[in-house]
Amino acid sequence: MSSTMICVTCNDEITDRAMKAGEKLYHEDHFLCCVCNTGLKTVAVYTKNDQLYCEADYMSKFVPVCARCQEYITQECVRAMDKTWHPQHFQCYGCLVQFSGSMSYREKDSHPYCDSCYTDTVLPKCGGCGKPITDRALKAFDTQWHVDCFVCVECKTTFEGSKNFYSVEGQPVCGACAGVTDE
Repeated sequence: MSSTMICVTCNDEITDRAMKAGEKLYHEDHFLCCVCNTGLKTVAVYTKNDQLYCEADYMSKFVPVCARCQEYITQECVRAMDKTWHPQHFQCYGCLVQFSGSMSYREKDSHPYCDSCYTDTVLPKCGGCGKPITDRALKAFDTQWHVDCFVCVECKTTFEGSKNFYSVEGQPVCGACAGVTDE
């Protein structure tokens, strides 16, 4: 005795050719992509949650896209910065070094940076020494300064704490060197 083939789409008996996806059977005219209604009898068929998909619709709905190359990621995938990446494309925006599992990254303007490039290209530079500012800083003359670099141009005294400074020809000068006495 042969078993009856039933189409999972319409629940009617299949009396001619049956199409199969997984363990489910379909009439040929019901073997369609659930998104675009393309016939699937001569193309690759994908299933998810008991739905049939053509390759293009399956990829666009379920396969992540690389943030760098915009191609589908069908193998290993890196998730970082709320994005997905091919492992070889998750790299420093500055020097292009590929991040490994042991490397950290920092984000600026939606781009990943290695520590070195972040320090060199993103961090503000000191108005005195020109080096990146990685800790405490102060702002004067519309520029950021290391606390130790913002000093009187005459006597090299720092202004840390409550000391006032004066601008003489665009340079910081302490009260004593500017000839101002504290009262």
